[in-house]
Amino acid sequence: MSNSLRGELMNVEAKEAVSVRQYAVGDMAGVVALWNKVMVRDGISERDFMVKVLADWNFSPEGCYVAVAPALSPEGAEEKVVGFMLGIVRLNPLEGIGLQEELGWITMFFVDEAYQRQGIGGMLLEKVMGYMQRMNRKVVNVSTYVPNYFIAGVDIDAYMSGHAFLKKHGFSKREGGDVVGMGNELQDMVMPEEAKAKVETLKAKGIELRIFEAKYAYSLLRFLREEFAGDWANVIVDKIKHGTDDEIIVAVTSGSDGNEEVLGYVQWNGSHFGPFGVSEKLRGEGIGSILFWKVVERMKMAGEHFIWLAWTGGAAARFYAEKGGLHEVRKHEVMVKEL
Repeated sequence: MSNSLRGELMNVEAKEAVSVRQYAVGDMAGVVALWNKVMVRDGISERDFMVKVLADWNFSPEGCYVAVAPALSPEGAEEKVVGFMLGIVRLNPLEGIGLQEELGWITMFFVDEAYQRQGIGGMLLEKVMGYMQRMNRKVVNVSTYVPNYFIAGVDIDAYMSGHAFLKKHGFSKREGGDVVGMGNELQDMVMPEEAKAKVETLKAKGIELRIFEAKYAYSLLRFLREEFAGDWANVIVDKIKHGTDDEIIVAVTSGSDGNEEVLGYVQWNGSHFGPFGVSEKLRGEGIGSILFWKVVERMKMAGEHFIWLAWTGGAAARFYAEKGGLHEVRKHEVMVKEL
């Protein structure tokens, strides 16, 4: 028997030994271990898996599948996880956006390297896409789901095989789907004189930047709900609940009633920057660049050594490169398939 034929037979036997089923009790440890083994740039803890997968209001085992293979242990025959895919549809409305009834998301997928190129990924995808069809989805994205996304799309450098897999199965890059992760060392980042002058110019116009305090809570949340639909306000609520609201800077101006009104903000988490937003009526005033540099100052004061943002693209990426000195650290493609 030739080596090629022997290899093909081994692949068939391996595929037949592997089964795909819905996520079940007892799978978490195996899924998380394999996740960290395969997704080398996007690790996860069991706690984060619990919070961001199982506790997601949109999670359903009908959209979450594991591939398992027989394994031996001192206790006898067992299963080991060799693949995973998570499909999400909105079962609960997102504030200001709704249920997005036509959309679905694949937020994570991977197969153990030893079991790749044996059709197991295709088996997982068939199950997840079946869920999407049963839920009457017309478009499936990889990824861009909020609030609990893990990848900004497919990292085309780190996960080339995953990118090829999706293309093989009919996915293509979404229009505007080129997104990048950006970052830089903080040690040499200093607010430029131009930005310092802008701070004074804004102050003369009655616009000042302040560290968040409780008195700004109502105005900030109202601002976000009115101008930024989605989970932006919910993220701020979580920061307030967890006592990390000192990682928020607000841009305030005096309102018609004499009270300070929030018209811009930025948040961060350790070394992770963003998101930030400025009221439409104040855009073009340079507030965004000042918010960025104020975060740089606060991060350095907190002893951070690196600043990074998970993903951005287009004009925003150019802004961070030109005004903030950030550079690309990852390249992603948001992939999409119509059903």
